[in-house]
Amino acid sequence: MKKYFAIICLAMAAIACSKESVTETLPEAEGVYTVTLTATLPSTKVNVDLENNGKVTWSSDDKIAVYNTDGKKFIFNIKAGAGTSNATFNCSTFSGTLNDIAVYPAEWAGDSPGDIVIPEYIERSDNIPAVMASTIINSGESGEDHEIAPLYFKSLMFIMEFTLRDLPAYACAFKLWSKSGAQLNGTYKINSSRDALVSVPEDNTGQIIYFPYKTAWGPDATVKVYAAIPAYEYTDLRIRVLDGDEDVIEGTSKLIPARYFKGQSADAYITMEELNISSMVGDSRKDFIKVEGVKWAKGNLRVKQEESYEDGWQAGFNIFDNQYETVYASQDQSSVNYTHSPTYYDVFNWGGLGRTTRYGNSGFITQTDAGNEGIERLDISGKIFSKREGTLAELQKSIVSGDAQFAYWDVFAGYNGGAGNPDIYGDVAYWASKGKYRMPTNNEIVTLRAAVDKQHANAEACYYMLGDVRIDGILLTSTPSWVESTLITTSRELTEADLESGLFLPKTGRREQGMTNCKVLFANAQGYYWSSTFGKGGSNSSGVDCSTSATIIGWRAGNTCDYGYTFATNNNKPNGAVSGGLPIRPVLIK
Repeated sequence: MKKYFAIICLAMAAIACSKESVTETLPEAEGVYTVTLTATLPSTKVNVDLENNGKVTWSSDDKIAVYNTDGKKFIFNIKAGAGTSNATFNCSTFSGTLNDIAVYPAEWAGDSPGDIVIPEYIERSDNIPAVMASTIINSGESGEDHEIAPLYFKSLMFIMEFTLRDLPAYACAFKLWSKSGAQLNGTYKINSSRDALVSVPEDNTGQIIYFPYKTAWGPDATVKVYAAIPAYEYTDLRIRVLDGDEDVIEGTSKLIPARYFKGQSADAYITMEELNISSMVGDSRKDFIKVEGVKWAKGNLRVKQEESYEDGWQAGFNIFDNQYETVYASQDQSSVNYTHSPTYYDVFNWGGLGRTTRYGNSGFITQTDAGNEGIERLDISGKIFSKREGTLAELQKSIVSGDAQFAYWDVFAGYNGGAGNPDIYGDVAYWASKGKYRMPTNNEIVTLRAAVDKQHANAEACYYMLGDVRIDGILLTSTPSWVESTLITTSRELTEADLESGLFLPKTGRREQGMTNCKVLFANAQGYYWSSTFGKGGSNSSGVDCSTSATIIGWRAGNTCDYGYTFATNNNKPNGAVSGGLPIRPVLIK
């Protein structure tokens, strides 16, 4: 196929209007009659069959929009000739007198004669979206035979072809953007004197062509994107690739050279250079998974018993290498007991640092008296305190800053009744990473859970096969504005592309409060994740006081979602006692 097509010169050979009987399914009405248009394609029509060597044919779903002099729009459907260069279109319900404009494709024709409406979001297609218009010269009154001169369609837009290679799995849209010049979406008026488009003043600077996640994931995969843009002498037209939050993916904003554009004459099919998107992105997302605008770590927080050091971390702490990794991923039983600490662990007390990140058998989070609130009343995300209890004002004043907030406390020194609590408390992820990560906030957890209400992220039950071990959990992905959010509870196996495109939270189990042998419940069956806030929740559905409660997100064995004010001190309440220890998926902050 030639890389450049002349787009002008679409001739419609003979167009005849005659008074005919309406179809039997339509009521008889005065002034209603059938209009038939016969259209002949020259070799320059741009809606070509790319899989058939660029053969120019009409398609079986082609439609043309025609207006009457009262401004009413009528859709002419193809009647015969699909797959050939000659086709017949008709409308059996036309009324009034033909106006002087015809528009192709009909779905982009506005409600007023001469209007073209370019959508902001366009679904990716392998068909090139030709946009053309023609004047109609005819004589005759309403309901009479018409003598119509041949129609000469003229292209109103450049057609641009882009080849994208090795798209990241989280890429979901291709965007054309121009700050100056003609608008790229919205309503245009056809300028019949110049056969061009005149934009209505609007601030519509972008046109987005979207495709599903994982469309072309992997180094050998490619996807073609076709865009019809108004003819104009662009100087700052850029391409961008967007993620599910509709944010520009790092490194993918690229200027299209102005030499491709030649003013109002839309006379070229422009083929752009191939773009390797993953190469443009580079390592910019190696440390996080971005969902709903939040940069989540690629693994849960963990600590190991031996005194090992990793740059930028407290001794023994780091992030699991993979999203699906947990200490108890291979456990099938509903609970795991052990009499000595495992090499690794990945459930933590809320607010505890040092040795109390893992222990605190008397219950680190307790009900406090009025006026002596305790840090459970504060958002501890990215904060370290020197006090655990006190009035809110006293606790706020106890916030530690500088190097003192990362003072080290031996995680294992207090095992089996050793030394007491440390002198600092707060966000364990922030403390462990020395300020690189933090615990997620209440709002971030709530936004993830909102998939249940189909308002925000998509949630899907999934599992990962690590050899013979099945690791269950939930995959969450961002939901662009043009996609409806979903909650899917039927579990399926994860792919590597899934792990790149979304946040996978495995079901790690949880540790009960007050268990001296560190009993872990429901390993690989339930998963509850801490937020950085204990909130005053009033009463639960049973009328039980939930003033001491954790805001979490979690999934049970049946993949139903729980979140919100989970009672923290009594195992008989709806979501169980969880203050003894939950996993943390940190958020990247620098």
